[in-house]
Amino acid sequence: MPYRTNRSNTVTVFGFKTFDADTREMQLVNCKATPEAIASFRLAELVAGTGEEVPLQALDAQGCYRRVATGWAALD
Repeated sequence: MPYRTNRSNTVTVFGFKTFDADTREMQLVNCKATPEAIASFRLAELVAGTGEEVPLQALDAQGCYRRVATGWAALD
């Protein structure tokens, strides 16, 4: 169950790092996830101070949130 921030349908997601075998270093992932989802990933580490409240329905099946860059234009 994702960490719900209040009685509304929002959750807090965080940035996180995972181990990259090519560079042999922890690399920042290009999405955010719930703490529960981050804990389920192998060799993943939550990045403190990156919390963001998002709608629960914005999460994918793995508990990840990916922001869609829209620039100045609206998505159709």
